[in-house]
Amino acid sequence: MKAILARELGDPHVLKVEEVDRARPLSGEVLIRVRTAALNYPDYLMLKGQYQVQPPLPYTPGFELAGTVDELGPGVTGVELGSRVMAQCNIGALAEFAVAPVNSVFPIPDGFSDDQAAAFPLVYQTSYFGLAYRGQLQRGEHVLVHSAAGGVGHAAVQIARAMGAGKIIGTAGSDQKLDVIRQCGADVAVNYRTEDFVEIVKRETGGHGADCVYDPVGGEVCERSTKCIAFEGRLVIIGFTSGAFPALRANHILIKNYSVVGLHWGYYRQMKREAIERGWRELLALIPTGRLRPVIGARYAMHEAAAALEHLASRSAVGKIVLYW
Repeated sequence: MKAILARELGDPHVLKVEEVDRARPLSGEVLIRVRTAALNYPDYLMLKGQYQVQPPLPYTPGFELAGTVDELGPGVTGVELGSRVMAQCNIGALAEFAVAPVNSVFPIPDGFSDDQAAAFPLVYQTSYFGLAYRGQLQRGEHVLVHSAAGGVGHAAVQIARAMGAGKIIGTAGSDQKLDVIRQCGADVAVNYRTEDFVEIVKRETGGHGADCVYDPVGGEVCERSTKCIAFEGRLVIIGFTSGAFPALRANHILIKNYSVVGLHWGYYRQMKREAIERGWRELLALIPTGRLRPVIGARYAMHEAAAALEHLASRSAVGKIVLYW
């Protein structure tokens, strides 16, 4: 089968299309013929050797995909051969065939294209855990979402709206992304490079502040968020796409009585698998609200994986980037 292979770490140009042995499912696994796969920022970090977990070389990138079930591993039931599914795999989605754990394989929801299905599993799970579990978001509470036009960001805006949040403010680094943020369900969209989101959050919430701050950016953006977080608010740190770690002051956390919590969603697969299974049930139950629809910002042929990753790393991408065979 064909696969995108990284034989060394480095910039995206190290990725090549190669012929490799066809993947085979083990016990508890499903083999999927891949139609589309979606990129995530961890794909770029892993290729650079900067991710928390590093697979042995050579490896095939990619965590989420959509396709058809081609083969079932020993003992697997409840999945039909030939059915259209979306899946989150451990790694290896950028290939003609990929293996995924059966408990991470789900029928493609009605009305979802293959692109949307591939773009759903990882970012929507991450954002749901960030808001519902780590952020403890309650109906009517105000939410500030940074990088709200990106993959996890637009998912967080949609999930917050589906969960009944109060005022939702989304930020981005360019005016071109603001319409997408509003279309996802945000009440207010802010260019954090040219506008003061701190004052806007205070104004839009009547001085209350954001009960939950969802931050994949880090750096100065995260630091400034503490100036508009509500009493007993929750600052959820998802990642550091800015490339900088925030310097948070413990005395300020104490004085304002807010919480700073982190989310490494992948670690739940090792430490609390049952939480992921419960999260999937709760997340899929929100789809009928019509609020959850992945935004596809760009499509690339699979052999253009290097260019697609460079687009992702440029931070100019809107929504999700998908690759197709």
